[in-house]
Amino acid sequence: MIPGWKEELEGEYLKFLQECRNAAPADFAARFGVSECCVIYWLTDLARNGRIRIRAFELVEKGETPCAAQTALTCQRVAFCPASKEAPVVGGRG
Repeated sequence: MIPGWKEELEGEYLKFLQECRNAAPADFAARFGVSECCVIYWLTDLARNGRIRIRAFELVEKGETPCAAQTALTCQRVAFCPASKEAPVVGGRG
């Protein structure tokens, strides 16, 4: 891995958010040419570290990923997408 790549990526996301003030994952995906799943992964990491606040949520149908219905944007990094596998729901009803 290239040293500093994570900090550079986070910096780009934060700069974009400063410019827009409010943005949806689809806005980030279009700007950076990645899937919404990848965007959500990084935004969640930023929120977990107290760098941003997530103010809205949307239900995703069971078995889908946030970008499953996406057709206009094809992520060239889909093979490396950290959100490509369905995560277990903690305390969820099976």
